[in-house]
Amino acid sequence: MQSGDPARLPLKRALATLPAATRRLLERIVATAEGGGLPIYLVGGFVRDLFLGLPSLDLDLVLEGDAIRFGRKLVALYGGKLDTHANFRTAVWHLPPGKDLPADLDLISARRESYPKPAALPKVVLANLAADQARRDFTINTLALRLDSPAAGQLLDPFGGLDDLRRGWLRTLHTDSFVDDPTRMLRALRLAGRLGFRLEAGTQQQLRAHRDGLSLLSGARTHHELELTLKEERRAEVLAAMQRAGLLARIHPGLRLPRGAATALRDAAARKPPPAYWSLDADALPDLPFVLWLMWLPEAAVQALTKRLRFKSGPRAAALGAARLRARAGRLAAMRPSRLTAELEQEPLLAVYALWLSRRGTPLGDALQSYARRWRQVAPRTDGHALQRRGLPQGPAYARILAQLRAAWLDGEVRSARQETALLERLLKREGH
Repeated sequence: MQSGDPARLPLKRALATLPAATRRLLERIVATAEGGGLPIYLVGGFVRDLFLGLPSLDLDLVLEGDAIRFGRKLVALYGGKLDTHANFRTAVWHLPPGKDLPADLDLISARRESYPKPAALPKVVLANLAADQARRDFTINTLALRLDSPAAGQLLDPFGGLDDLRRGWLRTLHTDSFVDDPTRMLRALRLAGRLGFRLEAGTQQQLRAHRDGLSLLSGARTHHELELTLKEERRAEVLAAMQRAGLLARIHPGLRLPRGAATALRDAAARKPPPAYWSLDADALPDLPFVLWLMWLPEAAVQALTKRLRFKSGPRAAALGAARLRARAGRLAAMRPSRLTAELEQEPLLAVYALWLSRRGTPLGDALQSYARRWRQVAPRTDGHALQRRGLPQGPAYARILAQLRAAWLDGEVRSARQETALLERLLKREGH
């Protein structure tokens, strides 16, 4: 942790951890804010990590003014795209591609928040930085570094965040923090796991007292927080901490972290991207951690959880398919290639891949790999046109014959075109043709 008087930091030294291109962009942003008379600050993650000696591109820029209007000016000057959130007076500036630049920057209007009822989204009004710091979750996330002159380099720490950093703990700003926003309980354990911190005693008591509030959250908000948790490097450990604290059961009675799920999540985090022969859709891969977790639960629980957490149809199908496959793993291992292929083709490929990850090095794992590499591409030489040329009337017989020809190739009963032709003749006779 950085030593010395933190009341004012040499700004260049404070920002020296940023890539040069990002520093130059930040200087331009600050100059634009100064030109408009807008005080501008770095608040939260970057400043926290600065004192922890951790590299960070978590740049939350807070302005005492309209961040959306400011963001539109930045886009006009430097390009990119702006996503706005008018209800919260915030914007995300998606930067033009550039070496050593972050993909986006958060632009935040300093604001005051009030909660009309527990777990509701807050009502927002523009305010000064002090009010913005007071609305935040934990003291270590209230640290603010002023960027504009003449006060550039001033550190504002009204809630003792630096002292809490030195102690290595997370502390809420007030006793109703988890009542106002129950997602902060999930964030607390996520951040504690990432930084190796612990919850301050009073904060622990608040969590135990108010954890039932998690059931009030919408499925979409809860899903988002769990999704962020699954992106953590120590995701299995964080989920285990959430389970010990009773948070998972408050989200849904069927939600838990079985030992197999924790192992699968750890193993997958250490693996390289899927081998190319799996041909997985890149858009589906972000859903894999959820699938690896939920597949260890009963199918009925996965049905209920994916409904509660508002899963989209693709991830929901993959999680349900993986749960079904894992439950039948013993029977799948005993199947012939044709039967196994037919079973696997009924489920999303991501579900099959998840099962393979949990069964690598076993006979079933080897069979699943063969399915991905070869079996799912196997097709007979005969097709519907060939059957039509043989005079077979169109109908269900087409599907039966082609399926039996394919099964024979998969099971090694047919190994050549001549053998396939001989089998075809027998099948046609069986169909009365």
